[in-house]
This record gives sequence, C-alpha cells and structure tokens, in this order.
Amino acid sequence: MNTKSNKMDLNLLWKGALFGVANIIPGVSGGTIAVITGVYDDFMDAISHFIKQWKFLLVYLGGAMLGILLGSFTLEALFENWPGPTLFCFMGFILGGIPLLWKRSDLKGKIKPSWIMGFVISFTLVIAMKFLLNPSESTAITQWTPQIAVIIFCAGAAAASAMVIPGVSGSFLLLLIGMYTTFVGAVTHMNFPILITAAAGVVVGILFTAKIMGVLLAKFHHGTYAVIMGLVLGSLIALWPGIPRGWMIPVSAAALLFGLWGGYKLGDRE
Repeated sequence: MNTKSNKMDLNLLWKGALFGVANIIPGVSGGTIAVITGVYDDFMDAISHFIKQWKFLLVYLGGAMLGILLGSFTLEALFENWPGPTLFCFMGFILGGIPLLWKRSDLKGKIKPSWIMGFVISFTLVIAMKFLLNPSESTAITQWTPQIAVIIFCAGAAAASAMVIPGVSGSFLLLLIGMYTTFVGAVTHMNFPILITAAAGVVVGILFTAKIMGVLLAKFHHGTYAVIMGLVLGSLIALWPGIPRGWMIPVSAAALLFGLWGGYKLGDRE
C-alpha cells in the first residue's frame, strides 16, 4: 500500500515539475500541462479546499518549485541552442495528451452551439495573443517601495491567474505588462522584498482563479472543457516554431516524438 502511495506521489511530483517548467517559458501554459497530465480538475479542487487537500498541494507545488529551479538552469541553454526542437517537444507533449483531454471533456455526442462558439473564441484568442501582441523587454525593477509593491503584487496575481488557465502563459502575460525581467531578475539575484511581494500576489491570484474555475467545472463542465479544448489546441499553433530545415528536420521530429511519448505516458488514464 505504501509502495503504491509513494509511486503516486512521485508521479504527481513529476507532473508538478512539468507545470513549473512550463510557467517560466513565455508562450507555454502551465495550465495546459496540468490538463494534459490529467491533474487539472484535482489541482483546482485542491486549491479550493487546501486544508483538506494539503498533501496533494504540497507534492504538486513542491514539484513545480523543483521544475522552476531546474528549468531556470537548463531552458535558457536549450532555447539559445535548440529553440525549434524544444518547442516541437512541447507541442508533442500537448498532442500526446489530447486523447485524455477529449475523454475528460465528455463532449462526444453532446455538442451544443454555445460550446462550439466557446471553442472558436478561445482558440482564436490564443492565436491572436501570439501573433497580434508584440511584447518588448523592460528594465528590471530592483528597488522596493510601497508604490512599487502594489504594482508587483498585482502583476504576480495576474500572472498566477494566467498560469492556471489552460492555453494562457503567465510568463507571456508578464512580458506584455513589462514585468518579466523584474520577476526573473528577482529570482536570479534573490531579491527577497520583491520575491515576497510577488509570491503574495501569486497566492491570491491562484486562489481567486481556482475558485472561479472550480465553480465553472462543477456547474458548466462541458462548456468549460469546450473552451479549454480551444485554448489547448490554439496553443499548438501559437507554439509552432516554423518549418525546420536541413539536419534540424530529424532532430525536430525526434523531439516531437519524444514529447508525444511523454504526454501520453504522464497522462492519468485510470
């Protein structure tokens, strides 16, 4: 019994690590990873009932922190040297989890016009965010003042809200509002006043958004999943790095297949 429990905790830890890695990559959605790995509903429920579900949150968010720490050291090098294959790997991972997403949506044979509209709108929104918005780098904020604290808190809350919505990237949102370099710089240089303020905003943002998503999933399960399907499938097009050339073709294909395998294996198919 303990062996089975330990195996489940390890599996949840890895899924949390992937959630953490995704949230530090602009354009990649942590919420999408949570959906693909089959823990999204449980994650939303655990946040809404964090006292009863503390163990789930401890393991999952512990994995997320591990993913953020490890990802900070490796992803920069991967995107600098292998940007295309890295994105193809994430695309494969998402594709590998689509069957699970379809199964959990329970949409088969129950399609309504309103669900189709929700799918189309969310699908279009993700693509528009990628191709119509043009975020630029900003100067990192390093000094803490009460006025700046309010801005950082609100930015953290907004980014956290985006983190738990499938198809929406919290890091990309930080880029849009000009706070990405501030948050990354605070982590890199261990600027604790800014980190603590940002963390407080993140907690509030996650709790608020999870509560809303929990209600939507409970009362409008099919319609909510139709929107989630649009966000997830739209993110595939948003992540598309272009057609590879030369020797990058087999490398990108291998990365895509590896992602497909990972997405399929990590999905919760009980």
